[in-house]
Amino acid sequence: MNNNMSKTAVYLLIIFSTLSGSGVYGQIIVPTLETFNMANSPMPDNTVRCLLVDNSGDLWIGTDNGLAHLSNNTWEVFNEANSGLDDNYVRALAVDANNAIWIGTTLGGVQKFDGITWTDFNTDNSDIPDNFIRTISIDNFGNKWIGTVEGLVYFDDTNWTTWTMANSPILTNNISSIAIGHQNEKYIGTINGGLIYMDNSTNFTGIYYILNSGVPDNSALTVKIDQVGKPWFAGSAGGLWTDQGSQTWMAFNWTNSPMLTNSLTAMANDDEDNFYLGTQIHGLMIKRANQSWGFYNTDNSDIPEDHVLSIAKDAEDNVWIGTFSKGLVKLREEYLSIDELSIGQALKVFPNPVKSNEAVHFNGGIRNPQITITSTDSKTVYKERFSTIINSFTLPELKSGTYLLTVETESRLEVIRIMVL
Repeated sequence: MNNNMSKTAVYLLIIFSTLSGSGVYGQIIVPTLETFNMANSPMPDNTVRCLLVDNSGDLWIGTDNGLAHLSNNTWEVFNEANSGLDDNYVRALAVDANNAIWIGTTLGGVQKFDGITWTDFNTDNSDIPDNFIRTISIDNFGNKWIGTVEGLVYFDDTNWTTWTMANSPILTNNISSIAIGHQNEKYIGTINGGLIYMDNSTNFTGIYYILNSGVPDNSALTVKIDQVGKPWFAGSAGGLWTDQGSQTWMAFNWTNSPMLTNSLTAMANDDEDNFYLGTQIHGLMIKRANQSWGFYNTDNSDIPEDHVLSIAKDAEDNVWIGTFSKGLVKLREEYLSIDELSIGQALKVFPNPVKSNEAVHFNGGIRNPQITITSTDSKTVYKERFSTIINSFTLPELKSGTYLLTVETESRLEVIRIMVL
């Protein structure tokens, strides 16, 4: 790792899971964030449009100024000047069974890179309808499904088929995302043209939009498949939703969930069905498999920007976040039980219970602490960094209830449960 890479401060998120008789009050998520940009790494650009983890666990990074490859802390950068890449504006990435990378660009069409040879597919040498590529997916038989701004494309490595508004039931030519289901069925998102369903071959099985099905949004920027085979859609205005079967939509939005916005820009999921959601103004939102939510934005973490364009998660449980103008962010969350932090043993507070606006005292002086108070719904209600030795601080105005008081210094991290009267 480059010595100039700076890790962010550690922030604590709490998942409360009080277990009767077990002595376990909950879990603490201890995240670390690390930012890679043009100033501290070989990143070719700070705008990260797409991300891919390949079959070897390497990360591929599509930017507005070329393609980057990160493998075991070693960087490679490919651009028009030093490689066979035809266009520096990389918009889509996919990997096939042979670990060859398929690259979609704004002006150069599709390219295949097998680590040595670059193969081009564009409007000059193939039947692809446009060189602006939004998305690429590879099905269970190795066929390529390509979303362009001028139609949906199927390529079996020999023959090309294109569906447009002129020759098929689709309602728009602007294809934004393609997901391959467990049975090789296709779920396709569009810009303002609803959802396209296809079977395990090349037949249309349905076109769903607001007026004919009640789907929450006519635009789905990203589509993913969960562990049981259900498709999930991230909309530009309709939030997050899934098809529970026969177009029975279950939606999550800012009115019925903790989501901070309905405008989603990116999505990734893992094999535990945690969903990572990118937004334009609220950073990263996480819908966890245990039904809790997590949030990383410029107000509560050191993520450098709230505009997220792309997300990927690798096999090491690192979440990679591409931003609009601040580079690439690596997020890692470690789950610790509160008992592992020796709660209340080395550090004691009194009085406890305590009243709002009352002084909280420690059993000794603490040098330059950061004090954070978190509510049971994982919200930070108080946070302050002190630049001297203190043995007390004044509690802010808080509602009655249980909170976690975190005291962090260079040499200690203590978490104590307090009761506010």
